[in-house]
Amino acid sequence: MRALKIISEHTIDNPITGDSIALQMNTDWRTVAGYIEVLRFLGFKIGSSKIKPMGYFLARTPEEMRPTAERMKQTCLVQLKLVQRMFQWNGDQPTIFDGHDLAEVDDAIQEFIRTTGVSL
Repeated sequence: MRALKIISEHTIDNPITGDSIALQMNTDWRTVAGYIEVLRFLGFKIGSSKIKPMGYFLARTPEEMRPTAERMKQTCLVQLKLVQRMFQWNGDQPTIFDGHDLAEVDDAIQEFIRTTGVSL
């Protein structure tokens, strides 16, 4: 929870880098990344910025969380598509997804966002 305390002191305009968190916690960046993943699974809205200023922050509104969630969603879809490709040996074989087109996954996510207003 120490990582959460540190991150909660930072906003979208003043994020903190993983290295800075690690330094404050006397650990390494990979450990901090693991803490952040656990905190997100617990429901804490930890956003991250990949453009300057870069780092982590506690999102205070859905709009602040949206870029992080969109980036994570796109990464997930790319990984699923890569896994699907890895299991295709020729065009007529089923994939690990039992023939489901991954466009259906993206469509389902978009429909969920439209109907609930919740961004993944």
